[in-house]
This record gives sequence, C-alpha cells and structure tokens, in this order.
Amino acid sequence: MTKPNLPFILTGLFLGFFSLGGFAVESTIIKGTAPEYAGKRLVLKTYEDYITYQEVVLDTLFIDSTGKFELTLSIDHSQMIFSHLGIYFAYFYVTPGNVYEIMLPKRKDRDVADKLNPFFQETPLHLGVKNEQGTRLNFLISAFDDYFIPYFKKFAFNSRSRESYEELDTLIAKIEAPFKEEKNLFFQTYLRYKIGMLRQVAFQSGSRNTTSMFFHENEVHYYHPAYMELFNMVFDDYFLHFSRTENGKGIYNFINDSACYSCLSGLLASDSALADDTLRELVILKNLHDNFYDDQFSRSGMLTILDSLTHQTRIENHREIGLTIREKVTKLMVNFEPPNFTLLDRDSNLVSLDDLIGKYVYLNFCMCLSYGCIRDFERLSKLYEKHNEYLKIVTVALDEEYETMTNFLSGKDYSWLFLHYGRQPDIINDYDLRAFPVYFLIGPDGKLLKSPAPSPEENFELYLFRIMREKGDI
Repeated sequence: MTKPNLPFILTGLFLGFFSLGGFAVESTIIKGTAPEYAGKRLVLKTYEDYITYQEVVLDTLFIDSTGKFELTLSIDHSQMIFSHLGIYFAYFYVTPGNVYEIMLPKRKDRDVADKLNPFFQETPLHLGVKNEQGTRLNFLISAFDDYFIPYFKKFAFNSRSRESYEELDTLIAKIEAPFKEEKNLFFQTYLRYKIGMLRQVAFQSGSRNTTSMFFHENEVHYYHPAYMELFNMVFDDYFLHFSRTENGKGIYNFINDSACYSCLSGLLASDSALADDTLRELVILKNLHDNFYDDQFSRSGMLTILDSLTHQTRIENHREIGLTIREKVTKLMVNFEPPNFTLLDRDSNLVSLDDLIGKYVYLNFCMCLSYGCIRDFERLSKLYEKHNEYLKIVTVALDEEYETMTNFLSGKDYSWLFLHYGRQPDIINDYDLRAFPVYFLIGPDGKLLKSPAPSPEENFELYLFRIMREKGDI
C-alpha cells in the first residue's frame, strides 16, 4: 500500500542535502559504542501515523564485534524514532542534519513468553545522547518530562487533587518558567500540548475548552507525538459521546443503515467544536479506527464510510491514514487477504504465503517444544496424509532459534511445510498472536475463509468439507 507522508527516508551512506517534493531532506547520523550489544542489530522505527500506531522500519543499525555502530538516515523534519530493545521501548528525538551519539542501556532481553504475552509492557526509556549538537532537543524534552510527569500523575490518578483554574495556571507558569527562552519549535510544540494534557486531566469535563484552546484553527501536527497524544485523549470515544446528545442521535443511522460519509460529516459539523473540516475529518478517522470492533457500529458501514472519506478527502495525510486503517482492520477479516510473509523453511529455502495460492491453506502458529503443539502435530500429520492433494498445511514455528525448529524436525515424519518466524518477527503482531497454537483457513484465492479457524481437534475436517461443498470443490 501507499505510505503516508512520513519523513522521506534514505538509508545507507548517502550524505548531503537536497529537496524532494518541497521537503528539505538532510542526512542525520546516529552512532555510538555498546560492547554488550556486539554482533546484534538495532531496528530503528517510527510510526506510520499516530492514530493506528502502525510501525515503520527506517533502517537497521548493525553493531560490530567491538560494539561500535554508525548509521546515516535522511529525514525531512524533527521526529521521534524508537527501537524495541529487549524489555525496553527505547526512543529519542532527531532533527535533520544533526549527529546523535546514543547510549544504550544495560542489555535485558525478552524471552519468547514475554513476546507472546499480550499483557507484557515494555519499559519506556528515553535514550541518553552524548554531546547533542545544535538543538539540544533530547535534553530539553528529558528535562521537561522530569519536571512535568509528577504533576501530571497527581492530576491523572488522584481525583481529589483537582485545583482551581487560578491555582492550575500558577502551577503551569511554574512548570513553563525554566523553558521560556527556548526557541526550538519542536520543543515549543511539545511543551504546549503536554500542558494541554495537564489541563485536560485536571478538568476532565473541559474537552470543549481544550478543543477551542489547542485544536480549533490551529495547525495539525500529524507526526508530533505530544500534539497527537492530546488529540487522541480529547477525541477518545467521540462517536459514542456525541450519540448521547440531542443532535447526535442520528449517528447510528448514518453509520449502520445508510453508511453515508457526507451525512455523518454534516451531522458532526453541528458540533461547533468540529466546525473546521480538517479537524472533523481527522476525528472521523480516529473513531472509525477505534470503534471498528465496537458492537454498536456496523463494520461494513464503517468500511464504506472509510472508503468514501479516503476517496473524497483533499488532504493527502488523511488519505494515507485512511488506507492504513483499512489495511489494519481488514487484515484478519474473512474474505480479505491475510498479511503476507516470506520465511525460511527447514531446508533454508524462502517461502512466501503468496506462493501457496491455488490450494486451501491451513495456517497455524506453534512452538515446537510446546506440549499443546506437539499434540496437535500428530493430528496435523493425519490430516496431511488424507488431504494433501488439495490442502496445504503450513506451520510457522515461533521458537526463539531457527535451530530449535530444525532439530525438532530431525527424525520426525512430518512432511508438511514448516517455516521459522525469525526472519519477520513482526508476524506476531501482524496475526495478533496472543496464544498458541492458533489456526487460520485460507482459500485457493488467497483470502481468509475462517479467522481464527477450528483446531484439528475441533472438527476442522468436517468444517473444511462443508466449505468445499459450498464452493463446489467437492
């Protein structure tokens, strides 16, 4: 799919400065020394947008045998970049044209159980930067956060600590005072919208005031984390809240019955907070994304509205966000194509899911040393023997090491396709894997027929025959 208007990324050793489509792109160097990580790689990412929070790989930073590393990115504006570094969500901020010598934390890896645990939370860590040139952006944000976060927690987690507007203004002036002379525009925006978050949590009934103060007739900072954090806070569950107002009662009809984007937009325009059509479109996109699986709204209606908005909008960022939302919400839906992958089989051959189009595919995710998976392998073996003429069985092994899979298969009479996930670890997120084994059934046309599908012990064979009869294949 087409990517949104994120910073234009070039990788490798190209240096220099040039302009592309009106954006000034400059080389930014990231380097450092971390002997504990020798031989490892650091995958640097950013977010495709701050509504879906889909991750985009910028480049991979390789750490040599002495622990040294250096990488050049070409970017067009200041932004946050991050890496999933063991147990850490490690992040820092970069500005085009600067050099960043980052300091990595003591290494603490995640095990497979952590990776498959849907409740595991990485520890956020703002990486230290040595001798930051020019902007001092990381120093400023880190210093502000140290000062700001205790006050924010006070208001967010203790409802009895609500203070008067006058007292809050005095507190905000105190927080802002050390940073009044700072001219960095990215930091100024960061400070402004973090203060907006403090006002919002201090007076939770004041969303309309927050909208007026921080969003109405203000520039939309699509890729600024502080702006979008406040935006997501203020407009969380907006559809549901608006539906409870006198004007908003028709929202269910326009989504569930007529699936009419122009009708929905016109209805929301009756809210003075969304008089600005750019802000209104962004709010619609957020709520289509957030409420897609809410039982109160029709998924087909929301998809129709999303497609209409994506087609009609004059704002390229909105078009790209809409495409990303559509890809995200449909990737595991029946009658849509599942996420493709290209992984190594037991003989080190690369195999793609797309290579299997033409047959039914019984896709499963397992760990070779899991008792539940080993038990299912015996059932899968019998299924394969009986139905391999028209059914492909594909097992993606989630074991940490490739050799764990190959050693397990050595001497086993398992003739179906085994692949190892290590070449594309994000497959865990792509297929929303929260436990294992888990199964999917894909049709000969490459589209999902059942998501998730029954396991071998849940009468999968009978389900497959019923599907094939319905489609006239038997």
